Amino acid sequence: MRRMRGVLCLTVMGIVVTGCTSAVSMAGKGGLDQKIKITSDPPGAEVFLMGSIPLGETPLLDVTIERAQNPFVTLKKEGYEDHNLLLRRHYHVVLNPRKASPEQRKQFARFKTVRNLTVMGYPEVQQNLAVGQGEYLASLLVTLRVPEAEEGNAIRQLRELMADSADPLDFSDKVLDRFHVSRFW
Repeated sequence: MRRMRGVLCLTVMGIVVTGCTSAVSMAGKGGLDQKIKITSDPPGAEVFLMGSIPLGETPLLDVTIERAQNPFVTLKKEGYEDHNLLLRRHYHVVLNPRKASPEQRKQFARFKTVRNLTVMGYPEVQQNLAVGQGEYLASLLVTLRVPEAEEGNAIRQLRELMADSADPLDFSDKVLDRFHVSRFW
């Protein structure tokens, strides 16, 4: 009986591994297209596939591209540093200003941290809010400069914002507005 289970397990594993291999080889040959979404702060950044093929300006919603090995995009906007990134399904990029005073850089760092926590860390923040504690929530509260005595109220507000948001970017925008984190554009 044990031997039968072992053979069955190896057979199933062989089927699963073979299936994965064929999907990877199809993707490598460009057989599978992928849809991506690219947003940025500030919006209006030009997006180039593989650094040279223009895709349009952010926000780009539901753009279909042919899969390739290690595809990347380059975002460019006047007054901001170019940004290269490997493609995944959804991206939000915060562009760094080229020229900024030390105070502006400090404000920008705070904005960028809040944006990254609320967009990229959205699932973790969502989980932390559900239980009322956690690393991401603690980092967000510190970055938002919420005094310890007001954390309970801030958590309640964040839960309301999350419940009222259509997606991570919408949630992030609402958090930035509610907690008065300045934007640069």
